[in-house]
Amino acid sequence: MMNTSITDIDLSSLKNALTTTTLSQQMVSLANSTFRLAASAITRLQQQQRCEAELASLAHLPEYSLEQVSWHDQEDDCWIVLNDKVYNITKLIHNHPGGLEVMMEQAGRDATLAFRSVGHSIDTIEQVDEFLVGILPVRERMYLRSAK
Repeated sequence: MMNTSITDIDLSSLKNALTTTTLSQQMVSLANSTFRLAASAITRLQQQQRCEAELASLAHLPEYSLEQVSWHDQEDDCWIVLNDKVYNITKLIHNHPGGLEVMMEQAGRDATLAFRSVGHSIDTIEQVDEFLVGILPVRERMYLRSAK
């Protein structure tokens, strides 16, 4: 018969409990990582599907290069690019709440970052759509990309 002290039993039980707890924690961590990875993949797929749908809805528009947009940088002929879409904002620049100077700083350029940094409302974003005249060619796009 083996002599086992209470200390030995407690340490052995503690070791088993820690091993079980560690294994359980690892399993939970692995499951958590798997769910995060799956959620990330689903989100990317949904974003790609939205992008594909938007590209399909823009297919009828003519393509204008960044160089062509740059030719329209005057008060009486003002174009900008927002999210790879080309807008003729000539009628809008004098009524812009930020003033003419703000608009002319972006005239003939990609104004996406400036537009986003201001935090325009959804109404403003929808209002700009009425000035949509074209889209950048695929090779110049940064936001609207097809998976194909």
